[in-house]
Amino acid sequence: MGYLNNATTVLDAVLTKKGRELLARGQNEFKITKFALADDEVDYSLWDETNPLGTDYYGKVIESLPLLEPTANANTTMRYKLVTRETGTNKMTSITNVQPSYDVNWNAGDSTAGSGQLIQPNSINLPGENQQTDSDGYSFTILNSSIAYLETDMSTTSPSNIDYTTSAQNMSQTVYGQQCTVFAKPILESQHGAATTIIITGLSYGATRACTVVVQYLATGG
Repeated sequence: MGYLNNATTVLDAVLTKKGRELLARGQNEFKITKFALADDEVDYSLWDETNPLGTDYYGKVIESLPLLEPTANANTTMRYKLVTRETGTNKMTSITNVQPSYDVNWNAGDSTAGSGQLIQPNSINLPGENQQTDSDGYSFTILNSSIAYLETDMSTTSPSNIDYTTSAQNMSQTVYGQQCTVFAKPILESQHGAATTIIITGLSYGATRACTVVVQYLATGG
């Protein structure tokens, strides 16, 4: 869903396949119970306090930025969600306990991916006392699933009709949960050291963190 015009409250919405199905039944099943807002289109570095026309024009360039078309693909939209924090909050939530890079091995000798690498993020500056993980969990998106894939403590993946353990296509994969494990996929010796990126996003407060995954080719098992 997106605003079409900055001056009016005109909305353009794209329904998922499930949403269209519920709407088509005509039995009042299509009910919006939750929604989220994001500022993916906004480049705050364009705020210009040197504009000679005065304070009303500091954000003129930002207000004129083009708006993204709505899409149902969670990998390309709503990446920077707006959140509500208590009055007086002076620190935003951030994700910790994630290494800059993880190595995973493809053992050509016995054709296995080994035990994989566990990624178990924590969050800091959460509103609840002693809370160390996002209550709604995290999304984990690997940008190139042709060299590695993700598994998690939840079964949801996106898109859900693709077997990421066997697919050789260069596409993103998204899983959800409190943690995930990344496994190597079959690679050639010439691909030794192939790398891709995993983007981790807290589902409640929108904190993000990125890390690199490097796939190592082992000529013998182990």
